[in-house]
Amino acid sequence: MKPREIKPSIVYRIINRENGFLVGSYSRACCDEYDFNSISEARHANCHGMFEDEKKYKISKYEVIYKLVDDDVKEK
Repeated sequence: MKPREIKPSIVYRIINRENGFLVGSYSRACCDEYDFNSISEARHANCHGMFEDEKKYKISKYEVIYKLVDDDVKEK
């Protein structure tokens, strides 16, 4: 999922079990992607299959919540 795309209400993220850190997968958009639409998409995000190792990587499910901070912002 590209960084500027509007995210769905549920996303899946890859977590390294050893250190608990979020792991990104490099994409053709020349950036790391962290949010995926499904467990399968997250597991297959790397062409070498590294995220399929369930002992090393877990997939966590997140609910994305948007909170309105300011309804009508202006440039200063």
